[in-house]
Amino acid sequence: MKMKENTVNSKKHNILLIMMAMVTVFTLSFATGCTSVEDPETEEPPVSIPVEEGTDTAPDAFVPENPEPTVDHNVDSDPEPLKEEELALSPEGYGAIGALLDQDLSLADMLMYAVEDEYLAHGEYLEIIDLFGAERPYTNIARSEEMHLSFLKEVYASYDMPFPEDQSEAHLIVPENLLEAARTGVQAEIDNIAMYEKFMSYDLPENIYNVFDALKKGSDSHLLAFQKQVDRLE
Repeated sequence: MKMKENTVNSKKHNILLIMMAMVTVFTLSFATGCTSVEDPETEEPPVSIPVEEGTDTAPDAFVPENPEPTVDHNVDSDPEPLKEEELALSPEGYGAIGALLDQDLSLADMLMYAVEDEYLAHGEYLEIIDLFGAERPYTNIARSEEMHLSFLKEVYASYDMPFPEDQSEAHLIVPENLLEAARTGVQAEIDNIAMYEKFMSYDLPENIYNVFDALKKGSDSHLLAFQKQVDRLE
């Protein structure tokens, strides 16, 4: 009888142990499930750093804070024809330097100097990109120079004038490093701005004045970007 009672007690003890083990497993499983649920209110979103397509721009790379403003250049597709004296060409040099030296500017001279200087800026910035890689602000500003040339093409087309070919290669300044490149950009934009200011001091057809004004505003923005690049690299 005593042996039977011991056996019953032993069975009860084993059942109790099994039940306690089951409760422990269930409790641990429930606790683990709760902690694995993500809280959408406290989860921090991933931080993404925009990188310009086609470049290896690092997160701390210089990005100009003054992008070129959107400008309305208002080219008249059917302007009043130019007079013979306005079409006369008598260049004193190339690009902005020639324009600033020229004391007898015709409208054709102004347009030619403007095209030359935009070609020159575009060529120099592409040369810098070839030497040092797709660095900002050169990639952005090179595209802006293409837009500036397209404005001038519209003017030439509106007067049925042939658009000049790019002969800027002989006038390119090749820098030795990025600091020199930025300084070259600063001076190029200063000369470009002075050229357009000189042009706008003349009595111009409104549509051409608007184009020169739009191009000058673009150069104002480029100058700020290059000056910040110089300040960063010095």
